[in-house]
Amino acid sequence: MSDRRGPTFLRSFTDFSRAFTLMRLRNREALFWTFFFPILLMGLLGLVFGRGYNIGVKIGVVRHDAGMVEGVLVKAFQSIDGIEAVELPRDQALRELRDGDLSGVLVLPEGLSQGFADGATKLDFYYDQSDAMTAGQVLTIATQVVEGVANGLSGYHPKLTLQPRGIAAQGFDYLDFLVPGIVALSLMQTGIFAIGFELVFSKEKGILRRLRATPLPLASYSLSMIVVQLVVSLIQTALILVVGMLAFGVDINGSLWNVAALSIIGGLCFVSLGFALSSLSRDVNSANGLIQVVQMPMMFLSGIFFPMDNAPGWIKPVVKALPLTYLAEGMRDVVVDAHSLWFIRWDIAVLVGSTVVFMAIAVRFFRWE
Repeated sequence: MSDRRGPTFLRSFTDFSRAFTLMRLRNREALFWTFFFPILLMGLLGLVFGRGYNIGVKIGVVRHDAGMVEGVLVKAFQSIDGIEAVELPRDQALRELRDGDLSGVLVLPEGLSQGFADGATKLDFYYDQSDAMTAGQVLTIATQVVEGVANGLSGYHPKLTLQPRGIAAQGFDYLDFLVPGIVALSLMQTGIFAIGFELVFSKEKGILRRLRATPLPLASYSLSMIVVQLVVSLIQTALILVVGMLAFGVDINGSLWNVAALSIIGGLCFVSLGFALSSLSRDVNSANGLIQVVQMPMMFLSGIFFPMDNAPGWIKPVVKALPLTYLAEGMRDVVVDAHSLWFIRWDIAVLVGSTVVFMAIAVRFFRWE
């Protein structure tokens, strides 16, 4: 019996895979949304914002004491809209500045509060000298904050001055942020739409019911859909990254094997979500509504187009609950920062866990008709 089932499963799997592939190739609308729309979206955003667009200002503050002046300076930076100020050790702050993760680093000397009344104190402020536009913006903000604090504390006799110190940092601009995000977005959309609509359409037309009545192994049908979609995911990823590299000069610093592995993990997560949504839908119309309800928040709240660091506090739990957030962050870490898969193990764990949950929902609510 095992001898008969083996070839039957393999043959049916091959036939289904060939059929799904031909369906994709013959559907011009699906080809557009799968391969050309992500590139078109990336191109439009890249042309509008370009490399000069600043995706956010994050400043590291290094302080050695918990004095009054140090506390006022930190709170002053943290109170500015559009500025994220974080306290870090000196070595870590400068390393993140060189890696492009920070826009500037303010170093507060030891004994600042104790020596504040004795005379003028210079505060070292490190910035990326290779990015003139961002450097000018960050220096202006830092100077105004320091002068404002100095005026408020010393009766309009400033005793704090900023000492700018430029260093060469690894460039990280909007396009470096955008391109990996577009990869993640395309994996999400094609996984949900391709699988979701295909299954619901087959169920609505009675194809699944008739398939169930045949002696063909039913698992080969689902498995072939998954494999074809994962191959499409790899092609999508490669195409978007190549266009980003050739058209916009985005550097692909990470291992291509790591990028491919993450694309498969992310693609499988959203394929499973497509199965889950199709299982919860009775027909194509209800599937379309449900898919839109799910994919629209992920599209705009997962940090695909802009960072969510400065989003309102009440919405951040929603951001953290979306699996696309972790795929986008992981893709940036792998593609731009050349991190290993172990470095993004938490992102991968969330994606794998989401896959298990989505598949469980799909199995629980699946109906043949």
